Amino acid sequence: MSAFYSMRWGFVFLVLLLLTASISAITVRRTGEAITGKPMQYMGLNVSIIGPPTLSLISPENKTYTTNISLLLNYTVSGEETVWYNLDKGTNITITSFRYFNTSEGSHTLYLYANNTLGETSRNVTFFVNVTDSAPVFGDINSSIFVCENHALSYFFNVTDLNGQILQLALTPTDPFYLDTIFTSGAITTTIELFSGIITEGDSTNSGNGWKIHEETIEVTDQLYSDTAYTNITAIRLNDAPVIATIGVQTVWTSGGNSTFYKQVGVTDEEDGNQSSGNLGFNISFLNSSYLFNITNNGIMNFTPNSSQVGVYNISVCVNDTGIDNPHANISALCGQDGSSITTCQNFSLTVTNENRAPTITSYYPGNLNLSVLGTDSLYFNISEYDPDGTIPDAYWYIDGIFQEYDSGSLVDEFTYSFGCGVSGAKKIKAEITDGLLNDSMEWNINVGGVGCPASVAGGGGGAFCKEKWVCGIWQVCQNTEKSLEAGLLSGEDYRIIKEQCIRNYWDDELCGVQTRACFDINLCNTAYSKQPRFQSCHYTEKPSCDDRIKNCHDGACELLIDCGGSCSPCPSCSDKIQNQGERGIDCGGPCPWKCPKEKPLLERIEILYLLIVITLILIIIIIIKIVKIIQHKKSIRGKNKNI
Repeated sequence: MSAFYSMRWGFVFLVLLLLTASISAITVRRTGEAITGKPMQYMGLNVSIIGPPTLSLISPENKTYTTNISLLLNYTVSGEETVWYNLDKGTNITITSFRYFNTSEGSHTLYLYANNTLGETSRNVTFFVNVTDSAPVFGDINSSIFVCENHALSYFFNVTDLNGQILQLALTPTDPFYLDTIFTSGAITTTIELFSGIITEGDSTNSGNGWKIHEETIEVTDQLYSDTAYTNITAIRLNDAPVIATIGVQTVWTSGGNSTFYKQVGVTDEEDGNQSSGNLGFNISFLNSSYLFNITNNGIMNFTPNSSQVGVYNISVCVNDTGIDNPHANISALCGQDGSSITTCQNFSLTVTNENRAPTITSYYPGNLNLSVLGTDSLYFNISEYDPDGTIPDAYWYIDGIFQEYDSGSLVDEFTYSFGCGVSGAKKIKAEITDGLLNDSMEWNINVGGVGCPASVAGGGGGAFCKEKWVCGIWQVCQNTEKSLEAGLLSGEDYRIIKEQCIRNYWDDELCGVQTRACFDINLCNTAYSKQPRFQSCHYTEKPSCDDRIKNCHDGACELLIDCGGSCSPCPSCSDKIQNQGERGIDCGGPCPWKCPKEKPLLERIEILYLLIVITLILIIIIIIKIVKIIQHKKSIRGKNKNI
């Protein structure tokens, strides 16, 4: 009986044990560790077969890989498990998701393991990596690029590196054009911007021509191979319109003081000088009356009125320049003007009065002259004015005494403003009206509460945000660090930084150098959140040249690789039409990403075919000549025989 009970309880224990083990082996599926074991139904649950995990290694495969980009480790596994791998019996690395792993050239064996409470499973694969380091190459870059004066250049092109290595770009010369000099890494194709700030007249004028050609060399390197491209950037000069200084409302009396109106109109023109240059033409017209006076070739108005001329006169003064002597042929198509003369006009009013009376501000907004605001608030102000002489006063707006806005031609003037982020404290906003002689004004006291600026932008007047865009010139010639410190060119802190860099490069005091460059923000944000470094360590030599076996800067440019590029001859590349740098053909094979064309069999080459045709024709001609000679010889023999 006891034996029966023992068998029964043993059977129950065995069933419970099997049930526990089966439930513990429920299939769990994970992204990146996909479980492919075939589940079975047990009490409504999907469970796996009891035992160690089922492991399949999908990638890498037993084959040759021709890339040094990271390889994908892909597998499937079933069961509650831990998975890890090692490469060439190296460090074990536990896997939590899909992963890529780095390799080097040669033969490798990858070992993959998975285990659970019931055991361990392993797989391995041997593969070979045959890496050909590929040179970076430029995509299509226009040989001619155009930009108009008063505009900024923004031209994009691609650079491709099949190995995804760290690339360094260089543009020679710089100023006014620059490259986006961010170092690239890991990308097969990277888009680069060739850009400028606003092109000025000096950038677009050369030897009397209305354009200037900038010959630019663009270089890229992965520190082993390089590519070079060339482009001409033509900056087209535009005719800038004359700028007339504000004339403003004017008042003159018919007697007593201020009884003569005398004013020279101020003009500036980028191409033709100012009002006294003699290159500008002036014209005056009266919009609501007949002519009272003229204007000279130098912009002078001189008028003494009488009592019969009392009133308000609306006057227009116009100035024209001479245009560009030799404009670029494409100026109209590319820049929207033809370079011919431009006329600028400005209206103003002249009040003639027997006795001048001051204008008055009659109402204003806000009515509260003491305000508390946040720096980012948008503020609105207006004033209404009256002049008993019928003049429409001009209005001038100031912030803390600094001129901001000029309004004319209306008896109601408005002003909006925001101090922007990063601005706080007591401020004053002032409105002032004038008839040219007498004034009236009012002022608001503003208490500005500061609002912090985002890290990447800086606040500006009027609430504008400014995004920095730093550009740098070329690195200057390498100078000895010790002598630079003695000359006061380096601060103590900068000196210590350079020394640390030299130590990392194994340069002693004699070879430790420093080079500097000028950097500025073309957007003029007046901040330095993303300012580029202005100095770096360098290998010092007393006379840098193109044959000193040092990568350095000299003669107005920096070498791209050792003794080539920049101020030296171009580095070998996959676009120089020369078979070099281990290429299997001209600019193909080896480090170049393009395969060389298969050589045609000898008889399929067109030049060989032509040669064979020529030789055949020559042989046919020779044979014909021989046959003719034989025939002639036989005829000659027959003739002799007949005579005999």
